[in-house]
Amino acid sequence: MNEKPLIAHVLYSLGTGGMERFVVTLINNTCDRYRHAIVCLTESGPTLRELADPTVPCVALHKRPGKDWGCYARFWRALRHLRPDLVHSYNIGALDLAPIAKLAGVRRVVHAERGRDAADPHGENRRYRRLRRWMSPFIARYLPVSRDLEFWLVNGVGIDRAKVACIPNGIDVRQFASRSATTDARPLMGGFAPPGTVLIINVGRLNAVKYQAGLIDAFDAVCKRDNQSASHLRLAIVGEGNERASLERQILRLGLTSRVRLFGNRADVPALLGEADIFVSSSIAEGMPGVVLEAMASSLPVAATRVGGVGELVIDGETGMLVAPSDRDALASALRQYVDRQDLRLQHGRAGRARVERCYSMASMVSAYVTLYDGLLVGHARPLRPNPAIGITESREH
Repeated sequence: MNEKPLIAHVLYSLGTGGMERFVVTLINNTCDRYRHAIVCLTESGPTLRELADPTVPCVALHKRPGKDWGCYARFWRALRHLRPDLVHSYNIGALDLAPIAKLAGVRRVVHAERGRDAADPHGENRRYRRLRRWMSPFIARYLPVSRDLEFWLVNGVGIDRAKVACIPNGIDVRQFASRSATTDARPLMGGFAPPGTVLIINVGRLNAVKYQAGLIDAFDAVCKRDNQSASHLRLAIVGEGNERASLERQILRLGLTSRVRLFGNRADVPALLGEADIFVSSSIAEGMPGVVLEAMASSLPVAATRVGGVGELVIDGETGMLVAPSDRDALASALRQYVDRQDLRLQHGRAGRARVERCYSMASMVSAYVTLYDGLLVGHARPLRPNPAIGITESREH
C-alpha cells in the first residue's frame, strides 16, 4: 500500500507567534493529502495543542544557545528515523540545516522566509545574506510570504529567481465575525472595556520587533489630547513575550493601568477581534502578518506601520491607514482619526473584509502549497523506519 508523502516542518519552536500558527494551520488543512511531522530545534510549545491530529510526531532537539554542534547530529538522527520525503524549514534559525537534511537522504528541501527580527529589520546582515546564498544549492525553493521578501531575496540576497516562489498567507474568513454582527457587550474583556468604550486591539508576541512600547506611547498621546474622551478609550494587547515586564512598567509609569491591559496568550483571538473597534500594528519589521488578515476579516479598520508585506495587505485610505515605522506621532494621528470617526471605522472595516474574501482565502493558499509540494514530490513517498534509539524526544509538552 502506498503511503502518503511525509512532510517534516523544521522550526525553532512551537511557541506563540504567527509563524507557528501558520505551520499548524498548514498541517491541519493538508493532512488528507500528506503525513506531517514537526521538528523543533528547542522545545515544542503551546501552539502544539492546536494540531487537529494529536498523532502528528513532534520532535524536540533541545538546542542549546549559540552554536550547538550536537544539535546537527540529533537533527540527522531525527530525519533518519522519520524518513521524510520533503523538509520544509522556517526562517533563519533553521536555514543551515538544509545540508544535514540532504546528508540524511531527504531529496527535497524548501525554506520559508516569513519575516525579520528587530536586530535586522531590513535584512542587511551580511553574514545572514551570505548564509542564504551558500545554502541555495541544497534548497529547491525559497518561499517568501510577501512580494517585499521576494524582491529582497532576488535583488538583495542574490537568490536565483527560478528558486523563489512567493505564497501569501490566507485565512478562513468564516471564522471571523464583524463587530456590526455582535452586540455592544464585550464578555471576553471581563469588564475592561464596557459598552460605550472604543476598544483598540493589538495581537502579537511581546517582542521588540512588534514595538508595543511605541504603540503604548502613541495611545498615551491620543489620551492626553482630551482627558474627557480618553476615559472612553481602551487598548488591549494580546500576546506574550520577553518584553512583558518592560511594558508593564511603562503602563504604570504613564498612569494607564485602567486603560491598557496585557491579556497574554489567548486561544480565542477571533472572538476578541470581534469585540474590538480598531486594530493596530506597530511592528518595525514583518513578513505578511496573518493577524492583520484576521483583523480585516473581522471588519476592523487597520492602523499599521508600513513594513514588509503589510502594505500589500492594507490599502492606505481604503482598508486602513499606513504610517512610517517607529513614528509614534504618526501612529497616534491615525488612531485619533479612527477614534473620532465611527463612519470611517465602519467604511474601512467593510472594505478590508471584502479584500480578504477576494484575495487572501485559505483555499488559495493551501492550493499553492499543494501544487508546490506535489511538483517536488512526484514518486518519492517512503515508509517510516521503526523506532531506533535516536537520542531525542518526541514531545507533547506545552
